[in-house]
Amino acid sequence: MNSSEDPQPERSFPSSEDWPAPRSPEKLVPVSRTRRLVLVASIVSAACLVTAGVLVTTTPRTASAEDRPVAAVAERRAGTALPDPRTPDQFVTGALDTPALPGAVPFAYAGDSITARPDSWLHQLETDDELHAVGGYAHSGYRADQVLQQIGPVPSARVLVVEVGTNDVNQAVPTATTIANVGAIVRKVGAQRVLVVAGPPSDWTHSRWGADRRTGQIVLTDALRTDAAEHGWAFVDPFTALRAADGAYKPGTSPDGIHPTAEANQGVARAMAAAITRTAA
Repeated sequence: MNSSEDPQPERSFPSSEDWPAPRSPEKLVPVSRTRRLVLVASIVSAACLVTAGVLVTTTPRTASAEDRPVAAVAERRAGTALPDPRTPDQFVTGALDTPALPGAVPFAYAGDSITARPDSWLHQLETDDELHAVGGYAHSGYRADQVLQQIGPVPSARVLVVEVGTNDVNQAVPTATTIANVGAIVRKVGAQRVLVVAGPPSDWTHSRWGADRRTGQIVLTDALRTDAAEHGWAFVDPFTALRAADGAYKPGTSPDGIHPTAEANQGVARAMAAAITRTAA
């Protein structure tokens, strides 16, 4: 007998005349401890799955770029291990308390997780004493219109850095709407000069809103470049060293296909610092 199985008593089968009366409940053969544990574990697992399903479908929250695309879920179910791009609710607002020289360039920022994450280009510039973030707003998962709602005027800024649109692409917001909100952000902040940032690469070609994120980023970047030229604003693509020919991240430069790694962000920060300095001159 397999030692992992519960032993069962041997039973004989008498004739119908000799059949005993039905056993009372208290005399039933007890279930073994091992079998009880398996049953309890199964019930708990099922309850957790049901609870998780309810939470995912009914809990209201802000839709974000970190939401996992449907196609990715299908691939994981098929056995492919994929990174989960979701991140905690992260934001940065106002002036950064960083060392700055008297002649440091004062700049403002408007962005999403590319700007708000702890290892972002913005935070990597905190040690640059020739630049000083004097105000702004950036929030992971926010569309351009949501950033517009939260950001305030920063008239002391010499340059406004506008890095928005990633979540608009993810949520299939029309490009024209994103461009209009970029203009509204510029007017609301009131900085002297404007630096518009290209959309980042993307390894994702689907989203739960049915958007092709990779192609959408390319379309957004072209629209941002054109809009900046029409308004006389500066434009920078700090992701050129990270972007493959098809618009995806080059291998090893993104942990989740949406955000650069901390190491890759060092190069992004250098490109941003140079662009801010040029725009302020």
